[in-house]
Amino acid sequence: MSIRPDWAAIADSMPPSLSDEEQHQLWLIECKKWLGTIADEFGGSYRIAESENFLILSDESDRYVDVFSSFLERTLKRILKTLNGIAADDGFGKHVAVIFKDSDEYYRYVSLFYPEEGEFGMSAGMYINEGYGHFIFPSQDITYAEPTAVHELTHACLSHLPIPLWLDEGLAVLMEDALAGNHLYLDQEIVSRHQAFWNMQTIQEFWSGDSFSRIDEGQELSYSLAHVLVRNLVQNFEVFAQFCNLANYSDAGEQAAQEVLGCSLAHLVGGFLGEGDFKPRDKVGFRKGLVDED
Repeated sequence: MSIRPDWAAIADSMPPSLSDEEQHQLWLIECKKWLGTIADEFGGSYRIAESENFLILSDESDRYVDVFSSFLERTLKRILKTLNGIAADDGFGKHVAVIFKDSDEYYRYVSLFYPEEGEFGMSAGMYINEGYGHFIFPSQDITYAEPTAVHELTHACLSHLPIPLWLDEGLAVLMEDALAGNHLYLDQEIVSRHQAFWNMQTIQEFWSGDSFSRIDEGQELSYSLAHVLVRNLVQNFEVFAQFCNLANYSDAGEQAAQEVLGCSLAHLVGGFLGEGDFKPRDKVGFRKGLVDED
């Protein structure tokens, strides 16, 4: 098996008459084969640890893996409860986390999912939203690994929704805030940086998701702006949940905003940035994003 399998072909090979439990077990077998292939490819002492809802591939100590897997189990329950009606834990098999032993191996794996040419922003972790979705990050102290896991596991619990990347990332950083204590920090300097950076051109990158991969301050400001917007919207959770379930990456969520929130996305952004031409434009290549970064 390849370290980047043809998951569509694997799905097509599954007998159609299987029960849900039988499908779950078959996907679990395929997943373990795949993780074994990754372990063989990268060598060293990588091994698979399993808990009720997770498979973890790493070369971390048994103590580290025990603490981390317990944290993941608790966090999954908390995300589903906090984002009730938005997040979901559907699908067969278990959630997968891969902890690479260093940044070199992490980026070697990440490179499989990026074009050969181009410049892309750095990341502390990533949810690979392709085939069998999984989240990855390089080895780090558990105190840093836990917030990263909250962020990426939130992406996993949102992967059933065709939401735009700004909303996906906004929810992920909101959960970091709520569950890991990574609070949103805003002062006049940061607000001024936002106001100086975002304009008619750069805001289109935000709506399409491209700005989250910038190599300059635009990446940081993208996560910050997404956090601000989602934190404001979530104050009325029932309405916000309706918006999340209707929002589509094809128009950055504009139609859903008008139908559910009664205003445009430009109005939402303008409430923070001030006056400007912030409306999502047609045909700017909207996408949900193959890879979500932290």
